[in-house]
Amino acid sequence: MKATTVFTAMMAAASLGAAQIDEVIVRQQWPWSTDVKVEYKISGVTSPVNVGVKVYDGEEELVSENLSKSLTGDIYGISKDGVGTIVIDPVKAFGTARKVLANFKVELVLSDSAANINEVLYKVYNLENGDCQDVTRAQLLNGEMGTIETDYSKFTGYNTPVSDVIIWTEVTNDVRYATTHIVLRKIPAKGQTFTMGSPEGELGRKDTDVSTTNKVTVYGRETQHDVTLTKDFYIGVFEVTQYQYWKVTGLWPSRYSLETCRNTRPVEQVSYDNIRGASGAGTTWPTNDTHEVLATSFLGKLRASLSSCGSPKIDIPTEAQWEYACRAKTATGWYNGFSPADAYYYNAPANLKAIARFNMNGGYYDKTDHKIANADEAKTLDTNIGTARVGTYKPNAWGLYDMLGNVQEWCLDWYDMFTDNEVMDPKGPEKDVAFISQYGYPQRVQRGGSYSMAHHELRAAYRTRDTWTGPSAPYMNGFRLCLTVEDGQ
Repeated sequence: MKATTVFTAMMAAASLGAAQIDEVIVRQQWPWSTDVKVEYKISGVTSPVNVGVKVYDGEEELVSENLSKSLTGDIYGISKDGVGTIVIDPVKAFGTARKVLANFKVELVLSDSAANINEVLYKVYNLENGDCQDVTRAQLLNGEMGTIETDYSKFTGYNTPVSDVIIWTEVTNDVRYATTHIVLRKIPAKGQTFTMGSPEGELGRKDTDVSTTNKVTVYGRETQHDVTLTKDFYIGVFEVTQYQYWKVTGLWPSRYSLETCRNTRPVEQVSYDNIRGASGAGTTWPTNDTHEVLATSFLGKLRASLSSCGSPKIDIPTEAQWEYACRAKTATGWYNGFSPADAYYYNAPANLKAIARFNMNGGYYDKTDHKIANADEAKTLDTNIGTARVGTYKPNAWGLYDMLGNVQEWCLDWYDMFTDNEVMDPKGPEKDVAFISQYGYPQRVQRGGSYSMAHHELRAAYRTRDTWTGPSAPYMNGFRLCLTVEDGQ
């Protein structure tokens, strides 16, 4: 295959304030690669700058909408003098490796970096050695962390209200991020107000609960109300997987436990008590709202394993944090801008199939009789039936996978009805006023629906509940991690 022909040539790079680039060298890596390597020397840097790249064939600029995606190296957030390297992949840029350019030139142009160029967008926790890593916007844009996506519509086919899309797609390519590492994504929630709950008439909406203990019908299950959040938070890119749960606790509790594929499936059959502790601080939210947990719980052991990182108070999200993260600024039933199309229980709409595992695209073991697998069957099933490998479906615009479907996720809050009152940083009701189940227990909130549920139950506003006591939990219950950014962090 003929590679792109490149002559070592350059055009003068412009300076920006005191910063300037000189000594630019352009080399093609042929015969071992079609890539073009650009080395440059930068000096006079007083504040972070970006290095823009323009390419020419002679005097003709070669314009390609894919040029920026073909670049990796020292491009964004350059904050000190030194030698930088940029690699141009001409196949990504121009779609071919057979194009001959007789007079290839490169122009480097300096510009000020965005004020948030060094913002930490992801946190990565290594379960093997307890290390932690902050991943910045600059690292992602420079290609240091593998593949990313910045165009949600081209990536998923759906539009988004989020104006600043950076999705770290490498997390689905590298199995470490679903097994030996835990990845949390920053959600820009500080000072944001959103409408929580569902509008009247949204298909699948449930507006009442009946407690068989006191025979009282309670209204307001999904009543819309404005919620203001005052803190950013990080939330799990994936639901916690079976391998991650085993790595922390030494246990494999899940129903869908086929050994050849269990590692990257979400853990299920875990209770609130398993996650936070069955006594003491683990059970006292929101009376104790400092995120204390029992040392012997999953979270207690996880924090202890991360002592070199300061034992961060990783927890599960509040119900408000969960819904805000799920919606990614959408107001529709699903985070891709769509909602259930009709009320037919066994419908399997394509717009949900693209983003979630639910009963009609793999959740049912027997579609004809609408059955899920029993415990013995589940042990024999791969990810085509039951729970899916985390990250199988398309994420929302903040790069969060499986917020709908797969397993329904525990939240911190006790369960009760919504009102239409505006609230700030809601933590849910106190235990003594929470909704009482037919068995006489207050219950904790679960969100997102599961692989066994119908399409109209997998909605951003869908709420359900389960008992908080005891070591066992139903086969669809899992969880996702959250870390609230406290003042000064």
